[in-house]
Amino acid sequence: MNRRAALKAMVLASLPGVAGCGSRRDGKVVIRFWNGFTGPDGGTTLTLVRQFNRANPGIDLRMQRIEWPVYYRKLYVAGLGGRAPEVFVLHTDSLRRFAEAGMVRPIDDLVGTAFPVADIDQNVWRAAQLGGKHYGLPIDVHPLCLYYNRRLLREAGFERPPTDLAEFLAVARRITRASRDPEGVRWGFSISNPSPTVYSVMRQFGGEVFTSDYSRCTLAAPANVAALQLLADLIHKERVAAPFMDFDPWVGFRQGKVGMTWNGIFMLPDLQKQKDLDFAAAPVACLGKRPAVWGNTHNFCLRAGLAPREAEAAWRFIRFYSDHALDWAEAGQVPARRSLRASRRFRDMAVQSQCAAEVPYVTYMPQIPFLFEFQTELDLAVERALRGTATAAEALATAEANVNKIIARRSAEGAAEVRR
Repeated sequence: MNRRAALKAMVLASLPGVAGCGSRRDGKVVIRFWNGFTGPDGGTTLTLVRQFNRANPGIDLRMQRIEWPVYYRKLYVAGLGGRAPEVFVLHTDSLRRFAEAGMVRPIDDLVGTAFPVADIDQNVWRAAQLGGKHYGLPIDVHPLCLYYNRRLLREAGFERPPTDLAEFLAVARRITRASRDPEGVRWGFSISNPSPTVYSVMRQFGGEVFTSDYSRCTLAAPANVAALQLLADLIHKERVAAPFMDFDPWVGFRQGKVGMTWNGIFMLPDLQKQKDLDFAAAPVACLGKRPAVWGNTHNFCLRAGLAPREAEAAWRFIRFYSDHALDWAEAGQVPARRSLRASRRFRDMAVQSQCAAEVPYVTYMPQIPFLFEFQTELDLAVERALRGTATAAEALATAEANVNKIIARRSAEGAAEVRR
């Protein structure tokens, strides 16, 4: 028995029975739905689940929400034990890990000709594909966007947010104001979501973080170094970006001490609670050669091995959720379907409709089985450079070396597994 089979057997023996899957005595199909929507998006999802149950009396859909920090671990363990829910949410950058473990059912046969695949942007739909099969239906796209303080921009003499590096620097310099009184300090920019911000600029500079076959990490490539150094220089040389120590960049924006920041559209509910902040949103500025922005997607996925009746009921729910994605958008998302984004209702969502312009050039983190380890190394490199404890070249060289050690270790383990 190989190691994975042994682990699966141990998990099966240790997991308690999970009630509710399959069919009830009254003939209803029971579908369990796991997700990490524990914020305002959770309330929207619960409403949609209730609507679906009312509209589909033959299905009993049961939702369980789990905090994202532990969600993937619990889902993976449940998958190893054959106890995963019938429907679950995977971010695009986590699809490969679960698909390669055999835990996700391809959906191509269910999509068929009944679902308007052409309604989804190709970069979004393609990202849900592995080995020629699609392993989830994209419901949304949640990119970084530029949040800006309208009052501070107007006071600095600007009527609109910047779109390129020259405009970005001009706005940031005009807003920035030094003062001996901490309450009087103003910053043009703050890096409130560091790694996605850095990754966006790396891709704008034409950088890649892996070779095309993922056999080698290339974080220290010149384009990536230039992108990270540019952001570090905004703090330490230009002095137009808030320091990365002893200052909360997101809170600073909310307090009116920062003119611009890049953060996810999913932060919108946080800002909407605040009535004394005159903010708006726009696509992030292109600081490099081409438009690019970090983003991710919630894909609704099916457990591998579903019986046909369960698969049909689960797909019916996924399609229902996709059709009602404008309700979901209200919670701070951009629907994956273009037709929904073209609706009057969506155009009236000021922030979401602005961020929707970025969807065609959203770029996802690499789909690798060791994503969490890679993310840890990238986060550490970004922090070192932005704090000024290492140059961008030094920080990324260390991260690249560490990730390549991970690749070598995994390759050696895979070869040893084959020999067994």
